[in-house]
Amino acid sequence: MRFFSLTLGIFLLSLSQTSSAKADLTVKPDELKNCSIKNYVDLVKCAQGQSADIRMTYQKEKIAGHLEDVAKQWVNPELNLESVSKNSDTIEQSATLYFNVSLGGKRSAKISEARAEYEKSVATGQFDIQNFRLSLMLALHKINHLQTEIKIEEESVATFSKIIKQYQGRAALSPEQDVSLSVFKMALADHQLSLVQLKAEFEKLSEEITVTTGLPKNIVLKNLPKLNNEWPEIESAEEATDSPQLRIAQSELNISKSLKSQAEAESWPDLKIGPKIQVNKAAGESETLTGVSLSMPLPVFSVNGGGREYSKQRLVEAQMSYDLIKSKTVSFRKQLVNKYTNLTTTLNSTLNSKSISEKHEKIEQQFFKGIVPSSLIIEAHRQLFDLESKRNESELQALDSLGQILILDNKFSEVIL
Repeated sequence: MRFFSLTLGIFLLSLSQTSSAKADLTVKPDELKNCSIKNYVDLVKCAQGQSADIRMTYQKEKIAGHLEDVAKQWVNPELNLESVSKNSDTIEQSATLYFNVSLGGKRSAKISEARAEYEKSVATGQFDIQNFRLSLMLALHKINHLQTEIKIEEESVATFSKIIKQYQGRAALSPEQDVSLSVFKMALADHQLSLVQLKAEFEKLSEEITVTTGLPKNIVLKNLPKLNNEWPEIESAEEATDSPQLRIAQSELNISKSLKSQAEAESWPDLKIGPKIQVNKAAGESETLTGVSLSMPLPVFSVNGGGREYSKQRLVEAQMSYDLIKSKTVSFRKQLVNKYTNLTTTLNSTLNSKSISEKHEKIEQQFFKGIVPSSLIIEAHRQLFDLESKRNESELQALDSLGQILILDNKFSEVIL
């Protein structure tokens, strides 16, 4: 029994491993359960910190951070014990402790794959977070726009209601006045329907933001962004090497390279080697034999040719995908810059909301004084809403283009639009 105790001791000693803790390089979201919101910037930061989607993204990145630890693990040794009794006087006992030796660089290839997977997780996480931030800011700007449009429609409804009431208060109407009354009633119905739709969209978007961020609706509405009057200039660039999309494609390429190395390494068999002890007992005498035992599969039927060819073609595909994404990224950035430049130039050259409102009020005053006809006041209200709506839509498109450009340049992490 001393023989088996000694062998078991060696086996248990071989199981002891020193594990090195991997440094947590992920940037965790702030614990902002009681964050103080005083302005729009605070609102965006707080919403980002409390978003369940972003927390899930960081958790996925944290999980991927342990892949390298898994790849670095050594294969446990294998203990083989045998005991054969011919009779009460003859006993043969043997013990072999096999240590697995990976040939061909399998372990280093797996570690490279794990690192590439982690890099992909980081790039994907950053891309998702930046897109979430951009979507959040666009939604907050949209709510601000909806409030302005609702106010315009409410003013239109109030104005037409007042005009209709004046017409209906007269003892008799001329044919022209009767027609004007009918036209004002149709205009009132049109603006009322538009107002209902705007309020429904406003409530839906507000509720979605509340659910997404976990922030109360009243806090969100108190800290909306101001109307954008200044637009930064964007420099043209021939490459976008720092874009998350390109870094994701680069990670995919590195993964394919690692898989190709693993497939080539699979052509080499794993070697099992270790000490062997055998004890023979016969007629009261004991004989101990020691040596080395070796075990390995013979690459007779397969040297993993199919796996090597598959990984080779997959690497070719990954390289093609990387080159395609790189060229598309440069082209897409140029399109965004052109769109952003055209939109901001137009926005800077058109009348702003304040000027439009002042001109509109002047037209209303002239109408009630009897200076301008009813058709002009109806057209003025329609034009006011249409122009404001188009300005708001153009502003959202410009903000979206600006955000996407900054994401491609990897400069959006701290920007508040």
